Amino acid sequence: MTIENATEICSNCRRPINKHRPWCATYQVESETPKEGDVIDHPIFGPTELISVYTRREAIDDGVLVDCTEDFFDDLNRNAGVIFDVAMTRTAFERYIEVPEAFAGSQDMQGRYWDLLFMFRLAAKKNSDCHELLFEFLSIPNGSDSWANERAGTMPDQRLVQLRAVTGPGDRGEPCLTFMLPCED
Repeated sequence: MTIENATEICSNCRRPINKHRPWCATYQVESETPKEGDVIDHPIFGPTELISVYTRREAIDDGVLVDCTEDFFDDLNRNAGVIFDVAMTRTAFERYIEVPEAFAGSQDMQGRYWDLLFMFRLAAKKNSDCHELLFEFLSIPNGSDSWANERAGTMPDQRLVQLRAVTGPGDRGEPCLTFMLPCED
């Protein structure tokens, strides 16, 4: 007798049934990702043929975005009440989430990501009806130089960092949140 270890996959969120995305019961998404040549119903221009498509999944696969819906990131997102799929630009991730070598024994990525997520949630509660939000959090960034989105913090190495959070549809219309530098898009 053979027992298969097949995991049933949800057709909506495309995750195992026992690990649905938090938005799955609320939002129904398209079954396929739009591709070059497809005609979409644009809210301003009406029916429009897509001449070029660069998907969120491709940006993650290319390393332009870091997927923050996997592993411990997903647990932290759920604990913070964030139901959208989350990604972060590689630049912001390397600067503020990866742990500087000097602090490898005293900090970890979970704690650094939680600091960002917690301060985002506080700002989002005050501005719940917007699709784009600037928020601030304290961080010891990677690198000694100061960037335009950073001000001096309360300790010598610490900076008060401003990031931008943007919500919008993903490749199939799923709700997504992307953290980035204020100058990125």
